[in-house]
Amino acid sequence: MKQGLILAAGLMFPAMAMSSSLPDMVGLWQCVPEKVAAAGEQSWVRYDFRPDGTIKSQEWIRYQEEKQTKLEYNLFVDYRYKQTGQDYVLKPVQLSRKIITDTYNTNPFDYDQRRDVTGYRIFFKPILQSENKAQFDMWYHITPAEHFTMQCQRQIS
Repeated sequence: MKQGLILAAGLMFPAMAMSSSLPDMVGLWQCVPEKVAAAGEQSWVRYDFRPDGTIKSQEWIRYQEEKQTKLEYNLFVDYRYKQTGQDYVLKPVQLSRKIITDTYNTNPFDYDQRRDVTGYRIFFKPILQSENKAQFDMWYHITPAEHFTMQCQRQIS
């Protein structure tokens, strides 16, 4: 569930005017983690980068044991971003989720868990490999040495 925590960084922060945008990133990107966090985990994330300094994301995660789905959900996080040097800081402004399967009634991102992740910030460094391919190097502000990488492809409509 660490991947979900990565993107579920919080709920409500004041809207702020962000001074920078990611002009080469505007549009929809489909991403998969470079490394799977746990056995039996599958996931992907869609990031919709907007020129107004916001990102809408949808994350899908499924955990399986013995070929049976035990937990599956979609997590929706809206972010504001700002540039800090060559990196960007993602600040969540809204979070919601849709549980598809929850065999053990773990209720991911219930009220207590949302409160616990409120302070998270995600640092983000996009590395464009071509016009439609990128690697997203990301890390939490509380664990800056522990990076995770997403391989991403721009979705052409």
